[in-house]
Amino acid sequence: MRTWAAKIFNGITLLGLGGVLIAFFINGRIDQYLHPQFRLWELAGGIGFCVAGAIYLVTKKSMDCCVDGQCIHSNPRSPVRGMLALGVITVPLVAGAVLSKDSYDQQAILNRGFVQDARALPLRNVAKDATAATNPNQPAIPSEALGGDKDESASAPSIEPPLPQDGSGNTASQDTAGQDSKDDSSAQYLPRAEDGNVVLEVSDLLYSQSEESLRKLFTGKTIEVIGQYLPGADKSQFRIVRMFIWCCAADARPISVPVKTQGPVQIADMSWVKVIGQPEFEPNGDHTKVVLKAAQVLPTDPPAEAMLY
Repeated sequence: MRTWAAKIFNGITLLGLGGVLIAFFINGRIDQYLHPQFRLWELAGGIGFCVAGAIYLVTKKSMDCCVDGQCIHSNPRSPVRGMLALGVITVPLVAGAVLSKDSYDQQAILNRGFVQDARALPLRNVAKDATAATNPNQPAIPSEALGGDKDESASAPSIEPPLPQDGSGNTASQDTAGQDSKDDSSAQYLPRAEDGNVVLEVSDLLYSQSEESLRKLFTGKTIEVIGQYLPGADKSQFRIVRMFIWCCAADARPISVPVKTQGPVQIADMSWVKVIGQPEFEPNGDHTKVVLKAAQVLPTDPPAEAMLY
């Protein structure tokens, strides 16, 4: 009887652990906790736990001790230890899965500290940009369209311009036309909303602090950014915040951009907002700081994936 009780408790522990992992993958909740490249591994782990639990429950245990006169493997046959494993592993995991809001509160974000410099973020991923560009829920700017952080002189064509025939004025007009054409070709890659505004992420604005090509592309354009509202010391200023994930929720860090408005904003703390305005770039020591001058701050629904990566 003790052996069967221990078997049931241990099997339920494995099945409960695997069931939570599989449920998180199926209902999409894992998107708030794990980087996309690890999600299939999470599903495989859940399936593995369920298979192990099922095998554990249906197989018949041997009652023979492995050493004559005593059994040194008492753990699988102890119902007390089985109950302890169930209470320590499965019960807290299931309770957390049921009660969790799948989000960070304001205090948790403040405790983790903000990333306000793109140099602390991973390099822009060209493959990810190309994939995300096909998904309207994840606006992205193809790195190949911007030149990344490459030196402009390196990306410039090496063909010598033709010598002026009728004076130097023609050369100047050709250079201006060429520059305008380059700017237009880059701007066409910018994701846009139905109203024509450029749709960016908080991370795009942070990257623009260190990439001159992005600053040139964003300057003077009306953009819209979605994030969580974090109030500032001044009622006409706040931060728009997103969580940036490297691997999983344990290493997620908040990234933010300061926003200035024309007057006080009546928005609940940590609620999701859409900010429409124009970015302004200000010198800040040896680097550039971006500030979003907001024309509108509107409540909105959370994006499909609350985490950036």
